[in-house]
Amino acid sequence: MAGRLLVLLALAGCSADLTDKTEDPTVGTDDTGATDTDSGGDSGDTDTDTDTDTDTVPPVDADGDGSFADDDCDDGDVTVFPGAPELCDGRDNNCDGRFDIDEDADEDGLADCEDYCPVFTSPGASGDGRVSDPMGYIQGAVDLAGASGCNEVRAYQGTYYENVNWYGYPVNAESVSGADLTIIDGQALDSVVAFETAETEDARIYGFTLRNGGGDEGPGIRIRYASPTIEGNLITQNVANVSPWLAGGIRVYEGDPLIIDNTITENDAGYGGPENGSDGGGINVRGGSPYIAGNVIADNTAGDGGGLWIAYTDAIIVNNLIAGNAAMDDDLTAGGQGGGINVQISGPTGPFISSNVVTDNVASMYGGGIVTYEANDLYPSAQITNNTITFNEVTDTDYGAGVLQWRRTTPTLTNNIIAYNNGVGVYSEDDVDGTYTYNLVYGNGTDYSGLSGTGAGNLIADPLFTTVSNDGDWTNDDFALKSGSPAIDAGDPADVDADGSRADMGAYGGPAGSW
Repeated sequence: MAGRLLVLLALAGCSADLTDKTEDPTVGTDDTGATDTDSGGDSGDTDTDTDTDTDTVPPVDADGDGSFADDDCDDGDVTVFPGAPELCDGRDNNCDGRFDIDEDADEDGLADCEDYCPVFTSPGASGDGRVSDPMGYIQGAVDLAGASGCNEVRAYQGTYYENVNWYGYPVNAESVSGADLTIIDGQALDSVVAFETAETEDARIYGFTLRNGGGDEGPGIRIRYASPTIEGNLITQNVANVSPWLAGGIRVYEGDPLIIDNTITENDAGYGGPENGSDGGGINVRGGSPYIAGNVIADNTAGDGGGLWIAYTDAIIVNNLIAGNAAMDDDLTAGGQGGGINVQISGPTGPFISSNVVTDNVASMYGGGIVTYEANDLYPSAQITNNTITFNEVTDTDYGAGVLQWRRTTPTLTNNIIAYNNGVGVYSEDDVDGTYTYNLVYGNGTDYSGLSGTGAGNLIADPLFTTVSNDGDWTNDDFALKSGSPAIDAGDPADVDADGSRADMGAYGGPAGSW
């Protein structure tokens, strides 16, 4: 476990706090504009909500470039906003107070605003790729940037109707105006984006909406024997439309990609389809060791693994919100596994699932929140530590609304909070008491089935979350711990929080718990 944590901490730096230019200006207020000053967390919580009306003027973006007037130095010009490419047009396009026509960052004799690197694209354009004369398609820009050694692409806002393949190039493609305004539509023909020629992490896509992909393997993003960086994107409304329906959002086959800080939502991998296939509504992993961190994986559907389906992998899955996903297929004996996460079979060292919030997911048969479903006798099962697992359910059986251990798997469950699930909180087919320690289980329909829950350090007590309600709306829940929570400093004494103190239980405890 120590070795996996070292890897985790080393990679955690890759998951920086990245926000689009179009970030939500209403953070910190509720739906009525009232501000909640309840101080959650480990200390100082006085539990004094002082909701007050705050009549604020909505932010203005008159030119629709994704920047609000307070930040935009010319809100009447779509080419002018903080971070815009500097054009040779006599304007301060990027609002830095300077006119950059004389700057030559790559020292190639061309001013940056007349350069051919990065290669620029704009929907419907027909230029040569310069910032002032962009190309019309992202595929052409990726090909040119890769072949020329530039390896940088920038996409102006708009909708691109295409399917893009990186073809092995180490190209970094970024949108200029953020995911809300820059869309690649796969036209339901194939994966919107594909990495399948041994790409490394230098091959990167950042700040796009990827939607309306099709095919049978990763309609949103297809990754095969490659390890690209997928960062800061909205991956949505991708539907596997050819059997066997492998993944809705992202499919990873034998790769080690970085999948960080994306929103992966409303994708489908054959919900209600056959048991063979229909796996991984949000993400499907078979083989490799992907690093999946900081994502919102929500409202996806599949036969098995509504949020994630993983097999033969050593995936690291940390700091994700996995919410509102659903798993159901048409096999009445083995269908509907893992509403949130389905660990089918482990890899050589086993997947590491830590510091995630797994909430409001549903499966028809096995494991509403997380299920470890099938053992690999050669390899260890998953390590499931410091997660908050709440409000999940199984509709057609009682097999583990929160967590299910099944078919000789031997998961390690430590420092988790498993609370308020609509059925059995922890269900064990084979009795895993020996590896079930320092968890808080409370308020489930039935807390335990198949094990006693009396392993070292296990608690039955109200976790004292800041604000939660079992109303089916995961967006209004705050799972930070109030002062006085029995889960504070109650984790395994061998584990520590980011501040060096004894680990708290739940998603905000442990070394990776400082979201």
